[in-house]
Amino acid sequence: MGLIRKARRLFDIVGQRNAASWTTMVAGYANNGDRERANGLYERMVEKNSVAWVAMIAGYGKLGNVVEAEMVFDKIQMPDVSCWSATVACYAQNGHAEEAIGFNEVAMVGAISACTQLGGVEIAATLAKHVEERVLQNSEVFIQRTLNLVSYPIQPIHRTRHGTANDVVDLFSEMQRDRVRPNQVTFVSLLNACSHAGLVEEGCRYFELMTQVFGIEPLKEHYACMVDLLGRAGLLEKASNLVIDYVGVADAKIWGPLLGACKVHGNAELSEIAARHLFEIEPRDTENYELLANTYAEANKWDDADRMKKMMTQRGMGEAPGCSWRGSTV
Repeated sequence: MGLIRKARRLFDIVGQRNAASWTTMVAGYANNGDRERANGLYERMVEKNSVAWVAMIAGYGKLGNVVEAEMVFDKIQMPDVSCWSATVACYAQNGHAEEAIGFNEVAMVGAISACTQLGGVEIAATLAKHVEERVLQNSEVFIQRTLNLVSYPIQPIHRTRHGTANDVVDLFSEMQRDRVRPNQVTFVSLLNACSHAGLVEEGCRYFELMTQVFGIEPLKEHYACMVDLLGRAGLLEKASNLVIDYVGVADAKIWGPLLGACKVHGNAELSEIAARHLFEIEPRDTENYELLANTYAEANKWDDADRMKKMMTQRGMGEAPGCSWRGSTV
């Protein structure tokens, strides 16, 4: 709790607080199980957002307070998938899986996917078991195929990443043969698999299939997967163009992979563009400054690397362990 106390002191003395600072404090208290302080700040928030909603729902879920979690959810005018998934997970982890079944299929699949990715294998298995037992006959094929798609991270770990990607692709082919219509979650799993396995052509084809054939509107998660896919392959211009086309709502999940890929492939020019956006979105995240500085250093742009170090010092951000700046005169 020491860090959260320090964060609260800083929060209290800051003159102008933005949505990020409010959300960070609410999430910090919620994650530490301090329901009273989390709720106190949450109620004072003028502009609540998805991160705050999920933090409160998850926090109440950890405390076993399903009723309070429901009250938070009920006040959300337009809950997104993450809010639905957090509420479903709250039900499931507190022994109310049957109530969770009442949510729509996308929310259920999203919750199971989130649980598997965060290591909540038991919760994911419980949800999957109840879905299989209670799902209507005409939805059974859809649920089973989609559950297979989103649960691939918890399959035997001895499989290689490339092999796992092939398993996901094969499952998708089976869905198509069975004439089962895929949804947004299905394509997140597909694009993730292609990204980690380096299947660039396949990933691009699935993205095109999703948007042009099935008419599915891409979510931020889909764009993030595509940027990661192209960035890993060194196709930075294509990745950058994709982000620029989506710049109206691009966030750290989209700009972050591009900055990381630029660092790996030594593209200082595109690194500057990605970093500039990230500095605006999350100005206190030291990793973004370090990635840009290290990109400069590896390109022998020492003046620019030193400029980044000075900027961090001016903003009161320390250099993280393992930072690889060299040749600095500061």
